[in-house]
Amino acid sequence: MRTLAGAFVGLVAAVGVWTAVVGWKGVAIKPTVKRLSIPRDLWWRAAFVLVALGLGWALTGWPAAGLLAAAGAGIAPMLRGVGRRRDEVNARSDALASWAEMLRDTISSHAGLREAIAVTARVAPIPIRTEVQRLSVRAERQPLPDALRTFASEVDDPVADLIVASMIIAAERQAQRLADLLSEIAVAARDQAAMTMRVETGRARTYASSKALVVISLGMAAVLMFFSPTFMEPYDSFTGQLVMIGIGALFAGALWGLVELGRPAASPRLFDVTANSAVEESPS
Repeated sequence: MRTLAGAFVGLVAAVGVWTAVVGWKGVAIKPTVKRLSIPRDLWWRAAFVLVALGLGWALTGWPAAGLLAAAGAGIAPMLRGVGRRRDEVNARSDALASWAEMLRDTISSHAGLREAIAVTARVAPIPIRTEVQRLSVRAERQPLPDALRTFASEVDDPVADLIVASMIIAAERQAQRLADLLSEIAVAARDQAAMTMRVETGRARTYASSKALVVISLGMAAVLMFFSPTFMEPYDSFTGQLVMIGIGALFAGALWGLVELGRPAASPRLFDVTANSAVEESPS
């Protein structure tokens, strides 16, 4: 019995010594490896592409038709996503202009920057309300310039950079006439949003014409395939399949061109978003 007790005491002592040594030397913390983030809609898009591939091949008996159907199924959601992205950018610019006006009115009533942010966080426009509320919380826990730079990184908009730059100058250098500056920024943001809407109105005609041409061409091919199969017999050969792939590639390239033209142009930023993110993720 005494032997077992002695062995237990010796084991506990060894564990204590090992813990003390490890605690004195410290343990190197390995950097966390970020997992590859997969978009939520990637799975149903992949399923949509596979279904289009199978249906196109099964209905026509042509592998090229299945490939073209899969390509169209993969590009079509992007056209819709581009339009939604443009609408989000326009709504965010308008929301930032409204928030700048709210800040101007609140500061004009002899409120400080932190107080103005806290007051407007509850009534900020919907497109940026979450970001403004996070800014309000950070402004209470860390220096205001750092919180503002994080806000600019989250919103990722040139208008937000202008607002943040003016507020940082006011916070660090006690600049005067901040309300007038915010008013000018709000006017510039609304002018930018109006200009974007005018550009998009002109682009809409091109989008409509291009989509009409694609739909008419594909509809004509489907009509000939089902009502005049002899006209489509040359595509049964290997050479015909290669020709079909070439024609379909031209259509897919045209659709991809519409996607690229429809994406909002990246405007120059005052703050380096990548640098800010690296600073936030680096251990203190």
